[in-house]
Amino acid sequence: MPATRPLPPVERGALFDAIGRRFRLVGWGCIGLLIVTGTLSSVYRGLSWENPLSGSYVASDVGWLLALTVGLVALMVAISLAHDLWLGPASSRALASADTGSEVVRRRLQRASRWTARSSLVLALVVVALAVALVRGLP
Repeated sequence: MPATRPLPPVERGALFDAIGRRFRLVGWGCIGLLIVTGTLSSVYRGLSWENPLSGSYVASDVGWLLALTVGLVALMVAISLAHDLWLGPASSRALASADTGSEVVRRRLQRASRWTARSSLVLALVVVALAVALVRGLP
């Protein structure tokens, strides 16, 4: 972001749109990989569909940690969807627009887009740390 500040707004918008489109596949591929490996790891450790449906698995530390991890993954997916399908493209369009009358809307969209991207990154790191805690045990 800081390196693109000297660019005109129209060029910045086009650049961010192109970058977002190219890295969207990588980001969603990583989320898919996280979900698949998490599911396989849970099955390998003996978790079946009956365990979460009964609710008894949250009584243990591992079950509670797994439930927290699954909840955070769902939140991360929801935030990523909002960013990739709505906020990111709207922010890029507003930045690329030559209309100077909507500066307030443009700034709000950019701020919301930045915060959703940052939140998704932090949630991904927390999910990975929780996955390590599930495999290695709680400290």
